[in-house]
Amino acid sequence: MIVAIDTNCILPGQVGGIENYTLGLIEALKLPASGASKLLLLTRAENHSLFAGFADEQTEVLQVRRPSANWAESSITALAEFQRRKADLLIRHGVDLIHFPGNTINPLDLNLPIVLNLHDLQHRHFPEYFSAEEIAQREKWWAASARRADALVAASNFVRDDLVGQLSLDREKIFVTPDAFQSTFFNHPTAAQLADLRRKFELPQTFFIYPAAAWPHKNHRRLIQAFLTAGITGSQLVLTGNGQDGIPPAQNVRLLGRISTEDLAGLYHLATALIFPSEFEAWSIPIMEAMACGCPVASSNVTSLPEQVGNAGLLFDPTDTSAMASTMRRLASDRELRQRLGDRGRQRITRFAPEHFLQSIVKTYEFAISTHQAKRAA
Repeated sequence: MIVAIDTNCILPGQVGGIENYTLGLIEALKLPASGASKLLLLTRAENHSLFAGFADEQTEVLQVRRPSANWAESSITALAEFQRRKADLLIRHGVDLIHFPGNTINPLDLNLPIVLNLHDLQHRHFPEYFSAEEIAQREKWWAASARRADALVAASNFVRDDLVGQLSLDREKIFVTPDAFQSTFFNHPTAAQLADLRRKFELPQTFFIYPAAAWPHKNHRRLIQAFLTAGITGSQLVLTGNGQDGIPPAQNVRLLGRISTEDLAGLYHLATALIFPSEFEAWSIPIMEAMACGCPVASSNVTSLPEQVGNAGLLFDPTDTSAMASTMRRLASDRELRQRLGDRGRQRITRFAPEHFLQSIVKTYEFAISTHQAKRAA
């Protein structure tokens, strides 16, 4: 089976978990059990270098020239030409199925089995976090893409139920498959590597980590307020991810920006805990990464997060800074609790390992192919 992955939606460092998910997806599909005889990765100029390293005998990485970096600036004729070139390319390479990991299908009229990740409908739950133009674009393209897809991937039961309820989609074609993440996080750094990392970032013994782009729903302001309220002597709050210019400076709050995957994995091993105060999540890749590293987890009690965390973490109301502060104080002072949560996280993450993710994706692909064939025969 020849599978194409369309990475057109990904601008490195700007699309959050979709980038990490796609990297994990490709890594899983390169496993022998995937059944993929060949992978075709479709890239754009802005992300080609991110995916070029996957090229080998099994995987071909092809850059598809876009008419413009911004679709709104492209003429109808230029868009039609772009879509024709993409369709012709897929036919020439004998692609059996194409997977769009980023909410939209382009072009919608591709005569191929199509799998789509529709990650969430956050704009319907928190419209105040989006511009009118963003909402209009999502409403136009996301619903149309969901209806065109032969099969959809939802990261959680929460997302599947939301898609069915909000868009009246057929539940049968939505496959609940927790997001993939990179296998790097299953590696254990040496003591020397961790000591070097602590020196590199000048980290104290007690620090909390939160890796997230500084989008409104990620709730950075309340987290910082809660950390300052907690008043844990000698501790730091370490924030990684893009968009930190808008985060107000505060004492013992470190803004590291975007860091390497290897450094992030090391920080999970060193951290007192991951604090994840998001107001809305389809599924949290950082929680999975932290569990794989044995890092204790404390998370919001909303959307998909309780489903994901299970008994392997502490939960709190993301609007209650006092509860968040109390959770941090508890984690900082109770070593046995941290050990227990770390052990539970390592046990829980086994059900989300790449081989389990792959099994579900293969079922999704098989369903999409059979559904497409049935449509053509009808």
